[in-house]
Amino acid sequence: RIVARLLLERAPLRVLELGTYIGYGTVLLAQGLPPGARLYTVEGDPQHAAVAEKVIRLAGFDEQKVELIVGPSEEVIPQLREKHGLAEADLVFMDHWKRSYLRDLRLLESHRLLAQGATVLADNVLFPGAPHFLQYAKSCGRYSCKVHRASLEY
Repeated sequence: RIVARLLLERAPLRVLELGTYIGYGTVLLAQGLPPGARLYTVEGDPQHAAVAEKVIRLAGFDEQKVELIVGPSEEVIPQLREKHGLAEADLVFMDHWKRSYLRDLRLLESHRLLAQGATVLADNVLFPGAPHFLQYAKSCGRYSCKVHRASLEY
């Protein structure tokens, strides 16, 4: 519900998801996008990506709406502009390895991939936790942070 509300409120045209897994969340993100929007989703595990590709396409989203990029986020992020055409992301959803959140946020910053006023949404920062990411986001002065408490899904 948090993600759906943000998509409705912000109507982002360029969305980056880090951590596709098998595509369930990707489909939910894509369903909430406004017309003309594009979702770039990154999955490091080729086997998960193969399943996700099928799920995303069966849900009716073509490569113009949802581009699945296979590879480690630290290798993919620097290539997003040149190789995939993502100049800036209006919304970033992090749901991959929690220990990679801070590194990947800093990569997005250093490659100027965050649009002015972009929203960065990171899942599970309290449990299992991404304390370094959370501390950085709260203290660096670039972000206005809000922690949403939610029940566990599993």
